[in-house]
Amino acid sequence: MNRPFSHSSLSTYEQCPARFKFSYIDGITKPYEGIESFVGRRVHETLQFLYNEVASGKLPLFDTVVEFYSDCWNKEFHDGVKVIKQRFSIEHYFSIGRDCLRRYYRKHKPFNQPVKETEYSIVFKLDENDDFEMKGILDRLDNLGDGRWEIHDYKTSSRAMSQADAEKNRQLALYQIGIQKNLEEVQSMVLVWHFLQQGEEVRSERTPFQLEKLKIKIRKQVDEIRAFNFNGGPFRPVETPLCNWCFYWEECPAKSEHNPVVKRELST
Repeated sequence: MNRPFSHSSLSTYEQCPARFKFSYIDGITKPYEGIESFVGRRVHETLQFLYNEVASGKLPLFDTVVEFYSDCWNKEFHDGVKVIKQRFSIEHYFSIGRDCLRRYYRKHKPFNQPVKETEYSIVFKLDENDDFEMKGILDRLDNLGDGRWEIHDYKTSSRAMSQADAEKNRQLALYQIGIQKNLEEVQSMVLVWHFLQQGEEVRSERTPFQLEKLKIKIRKQVDEIRAFNFNGGPFRPVETPLCNWCFYWEECPAKSEHNPVVKRELST
């Protein structure tokens, strides 16, 4: 396995090793994605557009922001976008994204945050002697000056993270390690989550000791994945409610048919 690991790939392995194998080792791709993921992508694209406009000296009206969101939605929507919760319509999810943008726009206008980068890609090693790389994409990176930085992450999930969960969250702490490797003059780092459905913000900081503990944990996990891959497994399936959002049912030894949403499509 020569490809970089990521928070997303490690999370997939933790949730279901079989799904990790299908996606990251076997390289099996599916033409499907859940509507929740689709909404999140469009909201992220729209917020990037907003900050790019501000960086060019413009302050777009909210109507302009929503128009961009709608255009992205219509351009990117495809038959593989699946609504798992059948009681909700596609229009319902479109409205969720629009409302997320409205809350954010009202709260943060005129967007004078010291934004350094949006959708910033990083590839790095935890330490120079490691023989694997990590990667990530930061939603937003702010430079407050005097070596002070902030990593911002936008979430469109239906539930906000508690402060206790934020203190244990790996994603932005991992990005902090990458930023400290890639940039000089990092004296302090604040990790910021924006929960757009709730209009809430959660902040956290990590000590050097906490970051070292995280590195040890990630190395142990990567070693386990590599050992399983070398020995041909076991990458066992783990059945949870998240299976409803998985489209590897045909490959999964714990399933005997298509994902129900895909099955409904095939039967019509």
